Amino acid sequence: MKRTIVLIMLLSLTSSLLAQNSDPAPDSKWKVALTPYLWFAGASADIGFRDQTIPVEAEFKDVLENLKMGFLMHAEATNGQWIVMGDIVYMKIVKEGSIDLPSLSPELTLKQTIGELAGGYTLLNSNDRFFIDGFAGIRYFEVDNVINTTNRELLDRTINTTDPILGLRLRTKSEKWHGSLRADIGGFGIGSELSWKSNLLVGYRFSELFTLYGGYQVYGLDYEKEDFSLNVTSAGFALGFGFEF
Repeated sequence: MKRTIVLIMLLSLTSSLLAQNSDPAPDSKWKVALTPYLWFAGASADIGFRDQTIPVEAEFKDVLENLKMGFLMHAEATNGQWIVMGDIVYMKIVKEGSIDLPSLSPELTLKQTIGELAGGYTLLNSNDRFFIDGFAGIRYFEVDNVINTTNRELLDRTINTTDPILGLRLRTKSEKWHGSLRADIGGFGIGSELSWKSNLLVGYRFSELFTLYGGYQVYGLDYEKEDFSLNVTSAGFALGFGFEF
């Protein structure tokens, strides 16, 4: 019922904004922006299996110390009011946790891959200064969980799921400064039970080619299937290096 209410609210807001939209100047050329970024994120996770729950807490310094590999990139193409965007995050983290069994101190290896692809439309353009974008798409998750103790392997489980997502983004733009606030929600029981992502970013444009972005990003996933569950939240500051073509 709650998921239905959220969908109705998003669709109602989209229809309202479309009715208020003022037509911007036409633009027949596609503009492409590539933004590799750093995400100084900590992670909080609860992993459930075999009637046990293993909580894992990792601050950014812990993640950095135990990060084996990471790659993060946002890409976006625009043509007038139309938008195509994608995002990829890959991180491998190793962290010790605790379990409600005697003499066991497990180590968790978490490999997380997130890929997004969405299409959007500028619902409101106010004097080329303030914009509201609506978007819809898919978000793919692949999470590989391995839990080892000194004596044995307790878990080796890979999950992958594809979520539909709906979201809104507010943008401001001046000659040098850019700002954006994005929020989306996905899953709806189709892939995961619930997934969501939000970020607040401020950018300074040094040239037509290069913009430096800074801000804060939060991402969450709630997944349940059979005897396994994963509830993970990652949050932290982000620093991006945008190149426009």
